[in-house]
Amino acid sequence: MEETKKEIMMITGSAPCVLEDIEGFFSIFGLQYSRCCYMLIGLSASGMHAIHSRYMATYHPYQIPEIKKRREGIGGNSDYTVISHLTGPGVDIVEPLLPGERSGSSALLGALAAIKLGYDRIVLCGCPLEGKNDNGSPYESFRVGWENKKKYLNDRVRSMSGWTRELLGAPTQEWLMGGKT
Repeated sequence: MEETKKEIMMITGSAPCVLEDIEGFFSIFGLQYSRCCYMLIGLSASGMHAIHSRYMATYHPYQIPEIKKRREGIGGNSDYTVISHLTGPGVDIVEPLLPGERSGSSALLGALAAIKLGYDRIVLCGCPLEGKNDNGSPYESFRVGWENKKKYLNDRVRSMSGWTRELLGAPTQEWLMGGKT
């Protein structure tokens, strides 16, 4: 079993609140958490060039070349480890979606992979699961996946906004330091 990582994993999504969530996290908890490890998800990985990401998670592995190209075009790193539910070119870690399981979006894919990688403090920013995605599909359709995996996420994953914050709770100073609240 892998040793628990002391860094906080911050998973950043593509919801309009992502920058507000990130700024809110640092304004509440201070810069001592600037040593977060970052995971970008989906097409949002092409944005936020100032963040050096260690991981990228996507349910759309065919987009990996496009994501890397767009990210490099804005000056962001693209030497991250790629996580997907399928094997294929450019995929480094496979977090399979089992037959009959419901997807919870790339944010859940990333959270589950982060747990397996040994992170026990994972904060979602820009992943409220509210509104619609780029294709016009409602994010609410992914909630069943989160509800089905909630028992694996408890005490490890928190969210800065939206429905995921209601489901998992918001990060607190005590929780970030290893406590339960």
